Amino acid sequence: MTTKNILITAVCAFAGLSILQAENTATAVTTAKQEIVYQKLTHPFFQDTPYPAWSQMNPQQGIADTSAALALARQRIEEICLIKPEEATFENTFLALNLASDELGQAQGYMYHLSSVMDNEELREAQESLIPELSEFDAAIIANDRLWSVIKSAAAQPWVKELSPAKQRFVQQTVDSFVDSGADLPADKKARKAAIEQELSQLTLQFAKNVLDSTNAWKLLITDKEQLHGMSDDWMAKAQEEARARGFGSDEKPAWLITLDYTSVGAVLRDCDVEQTRKMCWHGQATIGAVGEWDNEPVVARVMELRRELAELLGFKTYADLTTHRRMVGGGDNAMAFIDNMAAKVLPAFREECSQILDYVSKCKGENVMFLDPWDRRYYLNKMSQEMYQFDPEELRPYHRADNVVNGMFALYGELLGVSFAELPTICLQPGESCPKGHVEVWHPEVKLFKVTDNKTGAHLGSFYMDLFPRASKRAGAWVMPMRYGAAGKDGAPHAPHLATLVGNLSTPTEDKPALFSHYDVETIFHEFGHMMHCMLGDTELQAHCGTSVTWDFVELPSQMFENWTWYPEGIARYAFHYETGEPMPAELIAKLQKSRYFLPATDNMGQLCYGKLDLEMHMNYDEKFKGKRLDVATAQLLDSWRLPMSMQAPSFMRHLTHCINGGYSAGYYSYKWAEVLSADAFTRFRKEGLLNTATGADFREAVLSKGDSKSAAEVYRDFMGRDPNPDALLESQGLIRTDD
Repeated sequence: MTTKNILITAVCAFAGLSILQAENTATAVTTAKQEIVYQKLTHPFFQDTPYPAWSQMNPQQGIADTSAALALARQRIEEICLIKPEEATFENTFLALNLASDELGQAQGYMYHLSSVMDNEELREAQESLIPELSEFDAAIIANDRLWSVIKSAAAQPWVKELSPAKQRFVQQTVDSFVDSGADLPADKKARKAAIEQELSQLTLQFAKNVLDSTNAWKLLITDKEQLHGMSDDWMAKAQEEARARGFGSDEKPAWLITLDYTSVGAVLRDCDVEQTRKMCWHGQATIGAVGEWDNEPVVARVMELRRELAELLGFKTYADLTTHRRMVGGGDNAMAFIDNMAAKVLPAFREECSQILDYVSKCKGENVMFLDPWDRRYYLNKMSQEMYQFDPEELRPYHRADNVVNGMFALYGELLGVSFAELPTICLQPGESCPKGHVEVWHPEVKLFKVTDNKTGAHLGSFYMDLFPRASKRAGAWVMPMRYGAAGKDGAPHAPHLATLVGNLSTPTEDKPALFSHYDVETIFHEFGHMMHCMLGDTELQAHCGTSVTWDFVELPSQMFENWTWYPEGIARYAFHYETGEPMPAELIAKLQKSRYFLPATDNMGQLCYGKLDLEMHMNYDEKFKGKRLDVATAQLLDSWRLPMSMQAPSFMRHLTHCINGGYSAGYYSYKWAEVLSADAFTRFRKEGLLNTATGADFREAVLSKGDSKSAAEVYRDFMGRDPNPDALLESQGLIRTDD
């Protein structure tokens, strides 16, 4: 995943305390102005420096800084409430509101980031303790009739029509945000909305804790090497190192530890020849968010009930309508139609592929297999692919040294987009230690920091952290998080530098080998780098429109498209060199990789469509299809015809799908496939004009990456392609639909 920018505007920001009353306003505002400089210097969670001082950020400081940021935000908002209609300008109303909670957004953004990469119980408790104050603040903004009156009045002033298109767009977006958030609701409904949102904040935090804790709780120790037959030497070395680090095994009696990190358990399910080992690992995965104190079923049920109530309270038929009505898709019914129509187009080929898979497994097992055991799925699909293409993806790994992949990716996109990358010296400090001159702090020794420079102007566009390897304190997956967008420059000057972070859980180094990535790892980092370039190359009139601040079903376009270069010789030549000999990846190996790209494409599509389908159905039809039923049973019933015939189904993936519960993809998982269609279509321009065509790359930078949300997603797309998207582009590229001659 990718992560939506958490540093959002005051209109829909993190919640907090109620607004000061008018009689205290003059004193409060004066105090706020006097204190701002002091606050930024003494509060590391919103210190006004190019890079955060991570060693100064602890849970207690997070609470203190959030409280200080809340006070600043309340005072600034109160100042806006005093604006008279004839005094209103864009700067003292809409822009002032947008900037009112900058410190609050930054403080909460950094706390969220730290909980994702350096989680601990103290930090969790700090976050939980802040939920009531933050929720009250959020509710107070919408409940503030004086603030809404100022915004409504200002939006109706004649001067709005004289603003730039971007500012006019932002005025309308601000008004829409108030309306969608219930600013016109009566007081009792506003109070109920605030209570719902506070409870949802607590539930989604609990959901994430359950996922992380249940993931970390399961481990499988293997002492008989034969139980791991088929596993690569690299995997065995890492598993043995992991066991030794936990106090298991010795040189005389080695042991191997399997965890639920994807690079550990995923490889076993794909490569291990011993069915019993695969079976134990599959059952281990099935515990995530599903057992004992970590059972997320009641959490999910309550979240869905509250989201339905929230949507109805705000005048929407479903929660999906609430979240999607201003996105490209234009409503929940349209999103569902997109998923269902795509599934209908894929279904005939999917049924043929199901028969092919069952026939292959039957041949391998020497018996008629009507249903696939779930722990056999990845194993036999991998064998089937290897047999079909005479290609083992593990052959690629020696050519994917992590440093080469990163540097090659920088060289490729640096040339294509007209930018350069330079690594900065970093240091991980303990609390109280001073940062040496010329170094920048990071939160963990493995983290690196890179500076992005424009090749033409020499301007410092931004910097980003890169944290690529798994650890127990880091949540699973991969994501990019914008930490700060730099303000636009004046009189032609460049904008202030942006700051973001790229986080992953990719293949780690061993004692005798560097980190060697799988092709999936390479795709993952290229995907996330698409998000990063969206952040770094943002160049908009307003910070609120910058980078990944686009509508949610457009945000995956750059990331999905950047994956393409990992499949073509032009891209592979930049990063794929044997880690021992330095030889480039052979052409015949690249050809095998390309042939294997669309292995069982219908099955792959249906897998992703299942996620989108369940997400939408739960957010649109929970009462009819899920309420009163076991979540696992209802999920299986819904998706039965969309899945391979299995002997048993895993617990519902909604138990651990953080994207849809405490991420930004609630009623929005469809957007992955939606953006995949857009990216497949947009990539046809590079295919036609050249994968390394710098003119096309410059157009993509200018039309898409730089514009953010300063235009509608449809306009941005048309600016690059000169037309609307081809809805069948993805299936055409995969050979599932014939292209018109």
